[in-house]
Amino acid sequence: MRRSVVVFGVAFGIAVVALFAFLIYVLLASGDPKYWEGEIAAFERRDVSNPPPENAVLFVGGRDLRLWTGLAEAMAPVPVIQRGFGGARISHINHYRARIVLPYDPRAIVVMAGAADLSDVRGRRPEDLLNDFRTFVLSLRAEGEDAPVYFVSLRPAPAREERWYGQQRANALIADYVRTEKNMYFIEVSTAMLDERGNIRDDLYRWDGLTLNGKGYETIGPIIRKRLIEAGYGELRSGRQ
Repeated sequence: MRRSVVVFGVAFGIAVVALFAFLIYVLLASGDPKYWEGEIAAFERRDVSNPPPENAVLFVGGRDLRLWTGLAEAMAPVPVIQRGFGGARISHINHYRARIVLPYDPRAIVVMAGAADLSDVRGRRPEDLLNDFRTFVLSLRAEGEDAPVYFVSLRPAPAREERWYGQQRANALIADYVRTEKNMYFIEVSTAMLDERGNIRDDLYRWDGLTLNGKGYETIGPIIRKRLIEAGYGELRSGRQ
């Protein structure tokens, strides 16, 4: 009996160590943009079998965008293309811009990314996030893509409350940057995710305290849609605004 308990304990310990090692591997590997190659290739195959709408607003980003199953309905009548993958960072979006941005000739580009950047185990800073965003936009401009770019503010999460200060700093840096640039805009959604005391609203998240639930998307969706409608992207046009 005692031997069985020992064997079980050793096996359990090995399993725990193996799981921990696997999680560390995923955290480190996901920092390499090539980690998401499969998802990018899937977008390209889908474009062949089901071509995206023309003259649409392109959403690019990571986890929040990837899991937003009702994006098209939430943005209607604004036509959208949804290109959210993995837990993408802004640098990852930039790495794949020739495959997930440039082919679509979008009327506007909405960026929903940044939280994963600051969650990097290698210790990315708000200033690094700003630099990556600037690099992304300047790279697009250098390649002739002049569509307006909208950055959706980083939002808080109960499971990562300790990172909220850094996210606020990143939001402020990017908001200040786009304010002085042509055809660049900042969409503030994080304020709506706090209560009257400034605390993070738990009711907007799933059980993990990290992933937005339906109510969470219903909170940020109208804010983003309103900005796009006000800019005229809900109107049918033959060219960009």
